[in-house]
Amino acid sequence: MRTHTEFIDFSKLTNAHGAPTVVKIALVCNDLATANSALGHFTNLKSNALNHVVQGSRLYFVRMSCGHLREGIGAIEAIKNDAILDTLVKKCDVRAQSAFVELSECLPNGKSHKEFVEYIKPVRNTVAFHYDQMQVSSALAERAKRMTTDISSLTIGEDIHSSRFEFADIILDTIVCRHLWKIPLSADVRIEADCIADWCFQKSIQFLDFGGEFVRRFLKEHAKV
Repeated sequence: MRTHTEFIDFSKLTNAHGAPTVVKIALVCNDLATANSALGHFTNLKSNALNHVVQGSRLYFVRMSCGHLREGIGAIEAIKNDAILDTLVKKCDVRAQSAFVELSECLPNGKSHKEFVEYIKPVRNTVAFHYDQMQVSSALAERAKRMTTDISSLTIGEDIHSSRFEFADIILDTIVCRHLWKIPLSADVRIEADCIADWCFQKSIQFLDFGGEFVRRFLKEHAKV
């Protein structure tokens, strides 16, 4: 893996028009990159000894990505409403401009707004950075009613990486898949959840495609040493 480092001048950045919005884009890019890298790690993890941590861990990073995307789409709206920043978008490469257009469709009246409201917002507001007590209570009652057995599990491992409260993962899976994403009991929950998670993943990739180019271009014009 080859990298190169560029330097910026904070005094120039501070005085540049739209700097807070650009920094927010950069923050979301960092967090989405971290979340998606970790999601890839658990998706590709090949270890029978750790099978019990994979599903819950994957869902965790999907939840985090939803939270970061919710904040990121707010920054996309800020750019669209700022003539100067919007002009900078038009100077970006074709891939970044295309990603910006797709992300903008998540805003009100956009073709993806319905999915954004159904898939992203409730996860961010309920289980990304919070644990909604009413949702937990409801999921507990639902699982007790629906499961053929009252028994779930927890695994005590040799360290924190191999220990897991699987019963908590089941509750969270119920909240996200059944309550928030409203996947019906008649559907294959894993297939449906994977489709929704993939939609969220594609939005993350679009954000990284746009944000990487947009932030670098902004810094080159306004804050380069």
